[in-house]
Amino acid sequence: MKLKRFAPTVFIAGAIAYLGYHALEGDSGLYSYWVTLSRIAETESELDLARAERIALEDKVARLSPESGELDLDYVEERAREVLNFAHPDEIIVRIEPQRARY
Repeated sequence: MKLKRFAPTVFIAGAIAYLGYHALEGDSGLYSYWVTLSRIAETESELDLARAERIALEDKVARLSPESGELDLDYVEERAREVLNFAHPDEIIVRIEPQRARY
C-alpha cells in the first residue's frame, strides 16, 4: 500500500534527477556549452593574433614591392644587408653571441 503511494513521487524524483544530470553534464548540457564558449574565445584570440601577423606581413611586402607604390628603399637596403650579410667598409659590426646576450 505504501509502495503504491510513493511510487509516482519516486519516479518523478528519479526523472527530474536524470534529466537534471543530463541538462548539466550531457553532450548538449551547460558544461559542454561553457567549454564551447571558452574554446570560441581562445580561437578568436588566436584569430586576432593571426590577423595582426598578416597585417604586419602585408606591410612588409608592400614596403618591398615596387608595384604597391609604397617601396621603402631604406627597408629594402636593411633586408638586403641582413639576408646577404652585407656591410660597407666604413661600418663596424658588433656580433653578440645568443648565449651571452643580456636583455
